[in-house]
Amino acid sequence: FILDQFGVMHNGSCGLPGAPECVEKLAAQNKKFIILSNTSSSSKATIAKLPKLGFDPINFEGAVTSGEEAGLHVSKAYQSKKVLWFTWANGATPSPLDFLARCGSGDSRGIEVADSIEDADFIIAHGCGVIRGSGKDGEAKETSLGSFHE
Repeated sequence: FILDQFGVMHNGSCGLPGAPECVEKLAAQNKKFIILSNTSSSSKATIAKLPKLGFDPINFEGAVTSGEEAGLHVSKAYQSKKVLWFTWANGATPSPLDFLARCGSGDSRGIEVADSIEDADFIIAHGCGVIRGSGKDGEAKETSLGSFHE
């Protein structure tokens, strides 16, 4: 069974009524499950969140996430390029830097965050809180998008 997660399995805080029990009953019948999600989180992080949502990770073969797939694509297709990065402000969980690392940031031939549109080769719209410049959490310049997302 291939399951979307948000709105199908859980609401972000807990399993939807009957969903964890349904998975348990089907797993007891040797049914296999894979999560297919548009989260920017990694597959590993997606599986790791299951217990707090009421699901046993052992019932899942794995997860395929858009964040993992996008990161793989960017790391291959945009080597040594500069990105203008729309993302979430410092302190977001999971850290936006996790996604950027999957895109090859920090790698010798990986992508580099541009500080302006003029310096960018491409754009990643990962979130709608800030345009983030280069640097570590707490050090990078973040230009707020203000009420754009409200």
